[in-house]
Amino acid sequence: MPKSSVAPRASQERSKRSIAEYLLRSTSTVLEAIFQESGNVGASIGLLEDGNYTFHDIGTRALDDDQPPTKNSRYLISSMTKPFMGLAISILVADGRHGICFETPVKDILPELEGRTALVSDQMEPELTIGHLLAHRSEFLRYTNLWESPEGHIPWTTIDPVLALLRHMPRSSQYTEKKFDNSRNYSNECFALLAEVVERTARMPWGEFVTERILQPLHLTSTFTDVPQDHLQDRNSYVASHSVSVDGLLAGGHQLWQRNCMTGPKAEPLLIEPSQVSCVNRGSKPSPLGAAAGMVSSTKDLLKFFGYLLEVFGSLQGQRYDLGHKISEVERGMITWWRHILSHTQSENSIYAGGWNTTNISWNPCDLKHRWPGSDGDNARRLQSAIRSSHSDGALTANRLWYFFQQLSIGGGVDVGKKLALYHGGNMVGATSSCFLIPSLKQAVVVLCNTRGFYLDAANIACMFLADALARKATDPRALQTLCANLDTVIRHIKGSYIRDLVLYETRLEREYSQLACAEDFASCVGRFRLVLGVFAEIQGHAGGSLRFQLYGKGFEYPLRARHDCCAVSSEVIMTFAMPMRDLVPLGVGGNNRLNIRDFELVFRGRRGSGRPFEEFVWVFDRNGVCEDGDESAFAWKRVA
Repeated sequence: MPKSSVAPRASQERSKRSIAEYLLRSTSTVLEAIFQESGNVGASIGLLEDGNYTFHDIGTRALDDDQPPTKNSRYLISSMTKPFMGLAISILVADGRHGICFETPVKDILPELEGRTALVSDQMEPELTIGHLLAHRSEFLRYTNLWESPEGHIPWTTIDPVLALLRHMPRSSQYTEKKFDNSRNYSNECFALLAEVVERTARMPWGEFVTERILQPLHLTSTFTDVPQDHLQDRNSYVASHSVSVDGLLAGGHQLWQRNCMTGPKAEPLLIEPSQVSCVNRGSKPSPLGAAAGMVSSTKDLLKFFGYLLEVFGSLQGQRYDLGHKISEVERGMITWWRHILSHTQSENSIYAGGWNTTNISWNPCDLKHRWPGSDGDNARRLQSAIRSSHSDGALTANRLWYFFQQLSIGGGVDVGKKLALYHGGNMVGATSSCFLIPSLKQAVVVLCNTRGFYLDAANIACMFLADALARKATDPRALQTLCANLDTVIRHIKGSYIRDLVLYETRLEREYSQLACAEDFASCVGRFRLVLGVFAEIQGHAGGSLRFQLYGKGFEYPLRARHDCCAVSSEVIMTFAMPMRDLVPLGVGGNNRLNIRDFELVFRGRRGSGRPFEEFVWVFDRNGVCEDGDESAFAWKRVA
């Protein structure tokens, strides 16, 4: 580390053969099949074991390119941006000159949020603090969870509409201290607010702060918060973004499910534009939402970054630090960051801290209060769905085959004991990513992929598998064969459960909602509506009889469907902007958070006489997460045109 008393071995590549090298060589065929079947175009894998780097690359950099990616290829890392922001905040806290700490109320820095509390008023800490944002322990309703629409459109580039929404939304009485036991309220807006905290405290854009205080001192030369537009077509440096076509897959999905078949045809990839939340579609100043999911990096750079973190952890555990000696700013930030995380993870109920999912491994799979270690994004939901599904067989339901990070007696392996682990995944339009760190074992795994695939998140499942096998030191061929067989079983059940969920979704959408034959019948719904100042939605009629809903007044236009029992002249009309997955998935989205049709219902009301336009509509995303004491006025978008 520059100007530091610690010289991490992770910064020096070695050539000697390692367990990690054996694992990647022995499982390469299995890993490649996982990515290819889900329609992924290319991926880069990196393992760090006690200072030794090992890399493996799969597929190609782009659908129209026959060259493989490399350890230096730059990918969108999506939510794996959050650990960088956790360190950025820790650097400010460690500095001491800014007068902030993890317990600092956010309103002290962002007075626009005066009066917003973290949880409920009977809590020990009623104020929303910087630490709460870093741990996703806020009471903000997940109303803004669709800030990335199909095709990667992002509705805002400043913090102003985010602040306006958060000031406007009612508090939810369901978020109590008990609510956050083994839980979190994941909100990308929390990290957009942290970007604003950095900017107002350090008096520079968050991207510049991360670049100057973290990336440059650590010599992370393939990691960026902003990329010039003319660099994007350089395939020697940047991979492309992809989604998949699922027409044929969904057509046979119902038959696959009825036959209890957990395999299906291979998904076909499509070349698409990258998500606009990433720096690759920004100008010189990245959006505050980019602090949640917008950075670009490579497997080599990320392993180097994690190597520094692991070395500082090891030094702290060995009590080798004398804070009186001269150390670098970034190292001091890492010390502060680790102490913050370790103070949180002393509680078994804490599952997120400092920009990381936290857990202890191994663990008891019969206790599903905690999410499965390593599972994140779409896979976290699909794993839970498969485990609990009656469609799964008895062995799976009994958790005998769900082997990830369990205490298993495997020949040639080791008992990993009870150890802290950190992990994070990333799912964005056109990209997926996953990483896993076991600090006490000096191990890290990174998997970056240039595709938002189908069936399952291949980057995440490969990362879980490799982290588990590496922790076990599974070098015995028979033990590794057992792990691969179990991996195949896990994948088949995730796919089977997901196909079932898709069939149920498609069936309900078709049964309960109709495409509009004539938009003129619902002309009373057309117009411009405002939720709060600066936050609009547009509903317009289009040729062919469709109505289109443009959330936040810009970007993607969702086709509206009317509920079958609705009449165009009634006093209330219910529509949905949920879309068939055959249309949605190729646009780069389609995760499990899209499978509840009611989340996308718009209820038009307030008509002042027959034939008159509706005065408002109500949309409450994630209604199961809303507790508003019967008052829906805060969720009403009022007509302005």
